[in-house]
Amino acid sequence: MAVRKVIVGMDEPYVQAMLLQAFARYRPQLQVQSADDSSDDSAEPSRLMHWREYESIDWDAVHRSSTVFSSAYCFRKGLIRKAQMAFNIKLYTAKHPESILCTGVPETWIFELDDVDYIDEALMECFEVDHGMKANEGVADPRERQQFILKPSLTGRGAGIYVFDTKERLLELLETEFQSDDEEDDDDNDNEASENAERSYHAVSQIREWVIQRYINRPLLLESHQNRKFHIRTYVLAVGDLRVYVYRHMLALFAPHPYAASASKLDDQRAHLTNTCLQAKSAGFDESAAVCLFWELDLPRHKLEHIFDQLCRILADTFTAVSSESTSFQTWSNCLEQFGFDFIIDEDCRVYLLEANAYPDFKQTGDQLKFVVEGFMDASVAMAATKFLLDD
Repeated sequence: MAVRKVIVGMDEPYVQAMLLQAFARYRPQLQVQSADDSSDDSAEPSRLMHWREYESIDWDAVHRSSTVFSSAYCFRKGLIRKAQMAFNIKLYTAKHPESILCTGVPETWIFELDDVDYIDEALMECFEVDHGMKANEGVADPRERQQFILKPSLTGRGAGIYVFDTKERLLELLETEFQSDDEEDDDDNDNEASENAERSYHAVSQIREWVIQRYINRPLLLESHQNRKFHIRTYVLAVGDLRVYVYRHMLALFAPHPYAASASKLDDQRAHLTNTCLQAKSAGFDESAAVCLFWELDLPRHKLEHIFDQLCRILADTFTAVSSESTSFQTWSNCLEQFGFDFIIDEDCRVYLLEANAYPDFKQTGDQLKFVVEGFMDASVAMAATKFLLDD
């Protein structure tokens, strides 16, 4: 009898347990093994799937064999790196001016800098931002000012994200970021046990890369949620080369502070940033106030459906855009991958794509809505089992 096997090895116990439980439903046709299980199984599987952290996947085997499968694509930086995705979308919209991406993504600039002393030269590459900051002089109403948001191209979970509307504030933020990097370098140099890979990272990171986006400063606010800013988290499964499935049970993630009262306080991260991972360790964190189901928002059903329709069209064109640039996104027929996409909605119910995340932080869903992640895991595992492992 042919042996079909999956090896599950995720660092986050929250996800590992869900995956093992989901795959267990396919026993005995499918052998399910945890990556930390050292038991020796001499039987060579006829089909093998690696559902593991990206760095632990046997990419050589996945590349060479059509019967070895993985839970990630090898090349997908064109989607998950903010600057690369912005570049790919810009190329796509230039060729397809009818695409929803022309209006469904905030205006975005790639911003590179190796020293804060050269900020003027860097801003020449995104002169619209510089012009916008200068145009703010004398404009008192914060909602009438041109506001921008600075995001590191590589990091996630809300790290290093700031809102600004003046060059002075931008310079202050950048000085803080570079000073933080210098302190980390000093710590590494003092520690003889620092790994070569870590030192190499700091060596190449002297040229820093961000994206600057036009800030959506008139977000949709709901009185039922104390007029707090929120974004939509959508889970997506990309399969083979290439079908994309959108998980309908989406989440709304709220900032802890009301937005309207803080629109002019750009340093109030707790009003402007909606990442729950930034809130979870705070005293008095209320999970039920931070995360809720999208379809239970206090909006008419037709508006929710309209938002969902826009979101799906944006996703379709985004994957078309990035997959057309094979140097930064390649689809292999024996791979699938889960992604977490973040969207924001403005006061006119227009939807904007913010970013895409590989290996999304499922735990931010929390315990009360854990069933959402469990359902997505079950659906993803069913796709892997039926398409890759058991499709006789």
